[in-house]
This record gives sequence, structure tokens and C-alpha cells, in this order.
Amino acid sequence: MPRLNQERRDALADAAIAILARRGVHWLSHRAVDERAGVPTGTTSNYFRTRDSLLEAVMARVSERQQAWVRDLRAQHPGPLARAEAIDILADVVDGMVARHPDQIVAMFELAMESTRLPALRQAFADLVAARTDFVAEVHSGWDLRPPDGEINLMNAFYTGMMFVALVIPQTLGGRSPGQVLRPVLESLLPHEKSS
Repeated sequence: MPRLNQERRDALADAAIAILARRGVHWLSHRAVDERAGVPTGTTSNYFRTRDSLLEAVMARVSERQQAWVRDLRAQHPGPLARAEAIDILADVVDGMVARHPDQIVAMFELAMESTRLPALRQAFADLVAARTDFVAEVHSGWDLRPPDGEINLMNAFYTGMMFVALVIPQTLGGRSPGQVLRPVLESLLPHEKSS
């Protein structure tokens, strides 16, 4: 796909993310994305023929943006790291995602709920969760902190749950950041350094 077309697709998906985060999934339409992106009417439908294809594109875009951000952080801290330092970074990743990218997280939760109602979206969301779980395993492995395979899904659930709580019911955190609340979970589930 030509670069210009990809840039336009990304810009339209980003506009859709903003709509999902601010107005909810029922306000998302091709026309609404055209207006938000400041493009001629019909542009979004030229790129995404159906609403389902638009929703799937938004899922992919959120995942791409989040993974790019985490990979950038990962590159700043090449491993292996001391266990305590890696746990600090992982907790900071959750805090940073909530503080810097709340729209992406809210959009993903909107899509998650919509996938429970739309069979066409359900498989796309399941595929996205599987890819996200693989990414969580990759990040942990890079710091020699990969939990046992059976707990990778659990780690993904903890990260996702903490972001949900931080954005939807932050008062339940007792004034702590989601990373601070998550830290004991990381301490409990992540493997200890091997003795030399």
C-alpha cells in the first residue's frame, strides 16, 4: 500500500479512536470520522467499506500505537535488567499508558464491549487479545522476566484490569497509581533472578 494511503488510513483510524473515547461506540460512523478528520464526506467509506471494517481497523491501530510506545520504552532499557528495576519499569508502563494514552485505552474498552454484541467483531477482538498476550510475553522475555506460560494470560488480564480501574473507578485505588497497586502482583508472579 502506498505510504500516503497508509498515512490517511492511520489518520482516519486515529479520528475514530478520538470519537470512541469521547462519545462512545454508538456515535462512531463513517460520516463522524470524516468530520473529525476534516476530510471530504465519503473518504472514510472509501478506505473502510463497512462499519465492521472500520471497527477492526481501529482495533489494529490502537494495538499498533500501544505496542510502538512500549517498544520505544523497551529500547531505552535493554535487558537483561535487575529484577527490581524491570518491575519498576513495568509498573511505570501501566502508569504511563493511563496518563499519556487514555483515549486509546477507552477506545479499546468500547470495542471490547461491542465485540460481545457483534459476532463479526468477536473474532477480530479475540485475535487482538491473542496478539497482545504474545506481545506481553515478548516484553517480559526481553527482560528475563517471563512468567510461566500459564500465567501470561493472567499478566495481560492484570495490566488491562488496572488500566480499566484507573480510568473508570480511580477512587478505588486509594490515591495510589495503577502501577503502585500492580507492583505486588508483579513481585508475586514474575520469576526471581537465577543465582549464578
